[in-house]
Amino acid sequence: MSKKAIVIYNSKRGSTKQYAEWIAGDLECIAVPLQNFDYGSLSQFDVVIFGSWLRGSGIVGFDKFRKQIAEHADKLIIFVTGISEYNPQNYQQICEINFKEEINMQNTLLYFCPGRYVPSEVKGLDKFLMAISKKVLLSGTTDRESAAAASTMVDAIENGVDNVDRRYTEQVLRAARKRLKDES
Repeated sequence: MSKKAIVIYNSKRGSTKQYAEWIAGDLECIAVPLQNFDYGSLSQFDVVIFGSWLRGSGIVGFDKFRKQIAEHADKLIIFVTGISEYNPQNYQQICEINFKEEINMQNTLLYFCPGRYVPSEVKGLDKFLMAISKKVLLSGTTDRESAAAASTMVDAIENGVDNVDRRYTEQVLRAARKRLKDES
């Protein structure tokens, strides 16, 4: 019996959807928007890939999904999109905020795929939060490395950035193929 994968994604402005479609195409499986996913079908899949975007360090839409997938967490691979610099401190913060008792991080794989930000497309709460982020970043940092990262982030907030690149799907694809192979 062949093993099956699915990509479930939550995308607001297209970055996560693009990655989800690339991953699903390469794995020859389907990509389904989170709002259309039937949680009752989880047991049909050997690998469940969940993708969403970051607001701060929170994975948007993951709270509800986390509760639904808890008993299938060993099948889970997660990718997140965002424009902030990805580093060990950010990874740790994402884990602390998003992974509660329902999900054991020892079996769950988490990957970062750089996203896209177009300031003119941002409205409401997201626009407000980006303005706050910019103020915090401009409030000053003490070391040169942090100041450079803050400057890069402020530039992205003010002028936009597009770092979406298919090569970032390779890490997710490797993990999914390994799990699909290991499961057979």
